[in-house]
Amino acid sequence: MSSSSSSLATGDVSRPRDPYQSPSYPKRHHYQERASLESSLRGMEERLREAATKLSVLGGDPRRAEFTRLYYQLAGARDQVADCARRMPLEVGALYHEDHERLIQAQQAFERVWAVFSGKNP
Repeated sequence: MSSSSSSLATGDVSRPRDPYQSPSYPKRHHYQERASLESSLRGMEERLREAATKLSVLGGDPRRAEFTRLYYQLAGARDQVADCARRMPLEVGALYHEDHERLIQAQQAFERVWAVFSGKNP
C-alpha cells in the first residue's frame, strides 16, 4: 500500500502527518482567544485596583466590613477568570466547553458584585 493510499484510508488528506504527534491527540484550535481573555482579565484587575483604593479610603467607615466582603468576592471571581484564561487556549473538546461555561459564570458574578460595590445596584 502506498503512502497516498494509506492517508486516504485514514481520511486525513488535508494536512501532512507529523511524525512527532500522536494521531489520537486532538488539535488545539483556541490559541487565538488568549488575547481577548487576557484583555478581559486586565479590565477586571483594573477595577479590582479601583475597589482596593476605595476600600483603603473608607478607613473606619461602618460599611467597611460590607465593602471588604464585596472586595474579596470580586477577587475570587477575578481568580476564576484568571484560571480559565490560563487554561482555555490549551483545552479541547468537553474540557474547553466546561472552562468556557466557568468563565462566563465568573464574569457574570464579577459584574454583579461590581455593580453592588460601585453603587449601581443596591
